Parts: sequence; C-alpha cells; structure tokens
Amino acid sequence: MKILIFSGTTEGRILSGMLSECGLTHTVCVATGYGSDVMPKNTQADIRVGRMDENEMEKYLADESFGSGDIVVDATHPYATEVSRNIEKAAERSACRLIKISRGGSEPDKSEGHRLGPDKSEGHKLGPDKPGRNELGPGAYDGGCDTGIKYYASMEDFAHYADGLSGNILLTTGSGTLQKYRENVSDKTIERTYVRVLPSTESIDICKNCGIEPGHIIAMQGPFSYEMNRALLAQYDIAHMLTKDSGPTGGLNEKIQAAKDVRVTCHVLSRPGGDEGVSIYEAYKTITGNEYKKNRIITLAGAGMGDEGSMTVEVKDAIAGADAVFGAKRLLAKAAAKKKYEMFRAVEIIEVLKQNKDIMNAVILYSGDTGFYSGAKEAYETIAAWDESAKVTILPGISSVSYLAAKTGVSYDDATLVSIHGRNEKADIDRLIETVRFSEKTFVLTSGADDIRTVGKLLCEKGINADFYIGRNLGAGADIYDGSSPGKNTEAASDITILTAAEAAEYKGEGVITVLIINRDNEADLPINASKKHEGRPLINVLSDKDMIRDKVPMTKECIRHESIIKLNLHVGDTVYDVGGGTGSVACEIASIHPSLNVITMERDEKAVELINKNVKNLGLDNVTVIRGQASEVIPKLPYPDCIFIGGSGGELREIISLITAKGSGIRFVVNAVSLETIEEVRHVIKETDAQDVETVMIQVSDIKTVGSHHMMDANNPVTIFSFTI
Repeated sequence: MKILIFSGTTEGRILSGMLSECGLTHTVCVATGYGSDVMPKNTQADIRVGRMDENEMEKYLADESFGSGDIVVDATHPYATEVSRNIEKAAERSACRLIKISRGGSEPDKSEGHRLGPDKSEGHKLGPDKPGRNELGPGAYDGGCDTGIKYYASMEDFAHYADGLSGNILLTTGSGTLQKYRENVSDKTIERTYVRVLPSTESIDICKNCGIEPGHIIAMQGPFSYEMNRALLAQYDIAHMLTKDSGPTGGLNEKIQAAKDVRVTCHVLSRPGGDEGVSIYEAYKTITGNEYKKNRIITLAGAGMGDEGSMTVEVKDAIAGADAVFGAKRLLAKAAAKKKYEMFRAVEIIEVLKQNKDIMNAVILYSGDTGFYSGAKEAYETIAAWDESAKVTILPGISSVSYLAAKTGVSYDDATLVSIHGRNEKADIDRLIETVRFSEKTFVLTSGADDIRTVGKLLCEKGINADFYIGRNLGAGADIYDGSSPGKNTEAASDITILTAAEAAEYKGEGVITVLIINRDNEADLPINASKKHEGRPLINVLSDKDMIRDKVPMTKECIRHESIIKLNLHVGDTVYDVGGGTGSVACEIASIHPSLNVITMERDEKAVELINKNVKNLGLDNVTVIRGQASEVIPKLPYPDCIFIGGSGGELREIISLITAKGSGIRFVVNAVSLETIEEVRHVIKETDAQDVETVMIQVSDIKTVGSHHMMDANNPVTIFSFTI
C-alpha cells in the first residue's frame, strides 16, 4: 500500500510523523521549499516540493503507480478549496482511496448572527466603543453581541469594508489572499495595513508587490501564543485584526483572546463550504487499522537566567512546540507558551498531566543548566517511572556560574563549585567557609542576600581576605559595579557588584544571587586570572602538640594521636565520639581533617571542658560539639556514631561500649590503653563481642631532654592502641 499526503497544515505534518512512528513509508507533497523546511525529517517520509494542478497531480499518481488499494490524503488548508477539488478528481481517476482531513473550527452558528447589507442598518455594537470599529460591512456576520467578532464570507467582502475602518489593520490570513485585498482597498488603507506571513521569499515578494511597506511585513512561523499575539497587536497599535477560522490547531483561540484583551476588533473569514472530513486520528486508524497511541513528550529544559537572551534556540523551539510549559513564575514570564503552569515539582506536574489529557508535549523549565544543581535529575526519574512510554528529554542551558564567569573574565575550569541554595543550614555554611579557605576561586549558588551577609561576616571573623563578585538577577544587560558605586537596590535589578568580605557582610541587594568568592590571601597584588596556584587543602592535615593550649590537663601525645586517628578509618560526613576529651587534641585534629566530620567530645572535668572550648575556638573549628558529663549518661542521648575514640573511660569501658553498640552495628572503635588492667579489659571486650577487623599496636615514645652538655632520651609510658569493629 502506497500513501501520499498533500500537506499544507499542521495536521499534515503531524499525520506524517504518526505514520513514521509506526514505520510506514509515505510521500508528502508540499507547495514550497518553506513547507519542506518545516516538515519533520525522518527516513520514512519522502518530501516532494512544488505546486501541482489537477493534470499534474493525475500524472504524478500514474508515474508513481498509484492505484486501487493505495491512499491519498488531503491535509491541505481548509481555505485551499481549488487544491482540494483537484486532489479529489486526481484520486478518483487513479482509483485511489481519498481521505480528507478536517480541521475543527470555532465559528458560531450564523443563524444566531445577522447577515448585513450595504446599508449596515442591522449592525450590532460589538466590542469596545471605539470610533469606526463597531460597524459591520456587506457579506458580514456578527458572532452575537457578547463575542466582539465579525465574520465575512470572503476576502473581497472584508476588503470592501476596510476603507471605512479607522486605525491600523493586521492581516493574519497569509499571502495567498493578499492580492484580492489589494485590489479592493485604497492606497490609504494599504499604508495602514500590516501583514503577518510565513518567513519565505515567496510570501515576502507577494507582500512587496501588493504595496505593503517593508516595516509592515511580519514574517514569522505560527501558530502563535496568546502573549505573542498580544505583543504584536500592542507593538503596531492595531485597531482591527483579520484572521481565517483556523481552529484551535491554527491558534485561533489565542488570537481572539489577545484581540479582546487589548481592545482590538477581530474579523474572521468564514470557511468555504465542503470542509467535511475526519480527524488525523481517524485517518491514522483508517490507514493502519489501529488506534493511535501517542507517546507523551516531556522536555526538561535549562532556561538560563530566565530572560530570552540567555535561552538557547533549542529550548525556545521546545517551548514553541509545547502544549504547556511548567516552571517558576520568573522563568514563565518570558516564555511564549500556549499554556503556563506555575509549578516545577514533578509530582505536581504529573497531577496536571493526569487531569489534562490534551497536554501531550510539555516543557518543564529549570533555571540555569539542567546538569548543575538542578531539579531536572529528580524530575527525570519521577516522570520516567510514572509514564514508561513517555519520551523524556533533557536540554542544557546557560548556568549562572558560566554567565558570571564570562562577565567577570574569570575561568571556572579550575574553580570550586558549591550550592547552598535551599541548603544553607549552619553545617552547610561551615563547609562553604572551609572550601573558600582552601580554594582560590569559589562559585556559589545562594538562597539570597542573607547568605552573602552570613558568609561575609564569617570570613571576616576567620581572617580570610576575600573579594565577592555578587551576580544578582543575572541576564542580558547586567552591569558591573564596585563597592563605591553600587547598582540600583531593587529586587528586579540585574547587576554584578564587587565587594570585600566586610562590605559583603552588609550587602543589601535582593533577588536571585550567584557569587564568585576570590581568596586573596598571599595574592593581593596578582590579577584575577593569576596563574599562581593556591596552597590548597593539606593532603594530610595534622595538628602538632604546639598547636594546642595544654595547661595542666593530660593530652594524647602527637604521634599517638596521629596513629589513633588513622585507625578510625574516617569517611566524609562521619559522626565521631571522643570519649574523655582531655585537652580536646584528638577531637580538634579529627575536626580539622574535613568540615563534613561531626565530632562530639565528652569530658566530665570542668577545667578540661573549658580548655577544650578554648582550643576549638583558637583553631576556628565549627564542627566540634563539647559536652560536659559522664560518658555513660551522655551517650544514650547522642545520634548514631560511625566511629569512637576512647582515650579515657573512667572505669566505665564495658558500659560505654555496651551503650554504643546498642545504637547499631558496624561501628569502628579505637581505644588507647596504658595500664595492664585496661589492656586486659579491652582484650576481654573484643573476645566477648566477637569484634571484627581487630588490630593491636603498642607504641612507646621517647622525648629528648638536655642534661648539662648532654642530650638523653626520656621515655614515656608505652601506649597500646586497639582498633576493632562491632
């Protein structure tokens, strides 16, 4: 079975795509090169370009051996009546089955309106009360007093009446009827006529030949959204708009609503008779014998900064072809979409899709880039799980980080990227401060101005010399200011402000904020893109005994401390107990290794607790919690630990281990023992609990002391380090 589609509408393109999906090869005939350009490209559809009259159609069908059992589809425009008659005759003579596609219209029942004669005596006052905008002309129908729409049997009927209208006229009826309009209106009317046509050379040449000024030609591909129609009507100060009854697919509803909202009178050319036919879904069933099951298309798109200038062409095209667009209010503001829903969570969007079966092509907008701290990942998984047949596609966007880097002239391939947007608890801020401390360049997605002030204040407290490049509401036209000449302090302003950490602590700007923090320590005289490498985080971060304030409180010796911490086998994000804190040397060294570690040290001696707090403050550590109390009383109230260091148990070793193992399994223990009794007790505990990964190391440390003119070794008590997992 051979299939030929004469296409001149959206329906023709859609039907071709549907047949291609099920693997049916077919031919599509379009009149112009532009018609070919907008056809979806696939291996199943052979596109033929060129206008044909009745004889040429019949010859083409004969040359391609079309006959009984083959199908010809008429998917031309409902106003192309002559073309449809030619297709019908050619198909009949070739013995092919003809299927005519009908586009649903939206014209009201003319029996309820009025057909008016030249005297206009029965005219209704329709629409806004503007001079010259309410009369009806010959061959015209009104759509009822509440619609504000006037219907005409032909272009000639409207053209005869157009000279009597005041104000600018917009024709959206295409270039095919423009010559008839030109022949029936005055030169003065042509001067105030604007036309919206397809962006093809042929269409534009017709406009010029009909005397339309170049500035009055709007060459664009439709259908158009409500927002686009409204913007064009306002831009060109249109008083009257003429359209064909192109139905919902052709964007008629959006045109009528836009005209109504900006007080423009809408004129409609009625459809010619004989527009009977079937829908594309009925045509598909006739051709294939099966009901068409359309797979939903959902596009997760990065919208850049939210303004049109930072949105990729690919994303714009996805929006233009979508039945509905979802996203935050800020992103939807510039999206020219048929339907908009102010939401971006997948579970909420799924509910809308369930209730609106007509939304088969949806776009979900995310700020910046879909691959950089975006909700697109979760949405992809959630939607794919809900509708396994859906085609879910992710489109990248321009992230605020790449935009800020470009505007400031800073590379970000060697920078650290962090997000505290929606995750700005104390622990998150502490990790950011630690990152800035060891990074030359840090780009940060923030939750707003509060984050800027908090980070600026903390960096000042820790003595970190840093500059802030604060990008606010980034988008086209963002200006750069330094601290001495800040930009406009309005929520909608788009700017980049350069501040010191101290100035950032007082930042007042509001809006969507991304910041670049430059750590200037030891680099004050270097340009922003200096190649000097920052010292960075130490690979083995250890504290020496001289880093600690000791007083008279016992302290775990440096080499014992290092070996004990190694045995803990720490991982990022671990919660660590330090039982018997002493000076806090073990707790502080663990905390200094990585900001994600959560260290809880417990000590019963009041003076020792004071000393631990001094050391914690002196070292600038924000991830150490100091608790005064007996370990056996404190532990039941604490969260599950990943590992435990016990430097002193106060005679409660068995009870402490029992309380900890009650919280769960897989906990790593490191115990330091000096006395023989403690060593024996630990060995019994290991045996009784069937501990795994047991290691025992004894270390003896000797210091060198000076005796007169000689140096002698001064031995300390040997320390046994037990490590095991329960």
